[in-house]
Formats: sequence, C-alpha cells, structure tokens
Amino acid sequence: MSGTVQLTLQKYRLLVAIRYLNASQAIFDGMKRQRGVNDFHFLVTLRSFIEYTRRGIWFLAWASDKQLRAAEKLTFDRSGSPRLARMDEMINEALGLGKVSHLLTPVKGVNEPFLNCLHALTHGNPISVRMLGLGLEEIFDTEKLLLKAELELGLFTILVYRRAMGEELKSIWTMLASINNRPDDMKANVRIAASQVKKAGLDKSFAAM
Repeated sequence: MSGTVQLTLQKYRLLVAIRYLNASQAIFDGMKRQRGVNDFHFLVTLRSFIEYTRRGIWFLAWASDKQLRAAEKLTFDRSGSPRLARMDEMINEALGLGKVSHLLTPVKGVNEPFLNCLHALTHGNPISVRMLGLGLEEIFDTEKLLLKAELELGLFTILVYRRAMGEELKSIWTMLASINNRPDDMKANVRIAASQVKKAGLDKSFAAM
C-alpha cells in the first residue's frame, strides 16, 4: 500500500472498491450522453464499464489479502484479477442466479459471445467491421443495455456503501438477491444507502478517493 498513511487491509479493500466505483460512475455518465447519439462509442464505453464494475466488486468481495496487497503494484499486463466472465459468474452466483455469465451469450445475427463483440469493437477486430456493416442498431438494444448498466451500477454502489457502514457482505448479497431484477427497488436502496453514508459523514471522503 502506497503513501504515508497505513490502512488496515479491510479499509484498503474498501478504498480500492471506492476508486473503482467512482470510475464506474464516470463511465456510466458518459454512456448516458452517448446512447442514441453515438452508439458505437456507447458500446465501446460499455465494455469499459463492465470491466470496472466487475473488477471493483471482485476486489471488494473476493480478492485475497495477498492479491489486495499487490493492487498498487499491478500493471496493465498483470491485472491480478480473474477473467472478466469468471468475475461476472461469481457475482451471479452470489445473487443466487447460478454459476453463469450472460456475458458469454451469443449475439443474434453475429453468433459471437456478447463480451467478444464488445471487445472486437474496442480493438478493431475484423468482426467489428462486419457488425458495422450489419448495423449496430440492428444487433444491440442500447436502451436496454443502458438500463441494465444502471442496475449494475446500483448494485455496486449498494455493496460499497453498505460495506462502508460495516454491514457483512453475506447480508448485503442476500438483500441484493431480492431486488437484482427490480430497477425501482434498486434505485430506492441506492438512495437509502447514500443517505446513511452522508449521515455518517463518509460521502466527502468517497468523492476524494
């Protein structure tokens, strides 16, 4: 852990998660502006959003102490976390949805996994040219994808906020399992968690991390 202030591993774990949450929020804000305006940019940004949310949740909930200690020294080539689909699978399993990742579901009309399609668009893989030729609006429902991303951001926010308030992860996952497909309830619980964090005086420190 870098810097002159030494944090406990539990507090450092939360710090890493908050950094990822702040980044995820910034990416989501950009996605909202681009949806329907530049859907190519939206889909490339969505790939980053998925990466930040899954990796942030993984560091908060599952990274070992050794992996956490190494977080400040990791490089682009050594990210220190599992494959993206595996992290997504772990989240679904924690929500009681089974050991599955829908990121690997083939996209209709392309017959490639959803995650691979986003990755191709990001890196200019030949399949991305084929998707552009078919028409991105014919392949991806960006409105539903934005709503799904908002739900996932809410889940990540609740995990971080309630963990910051000292609640056990098992309890948080149980609560999230009951609302993971209910957007209005997710939003309501984000507001509740944010209110609790503000009342505890933690909101300003979150923004600074």
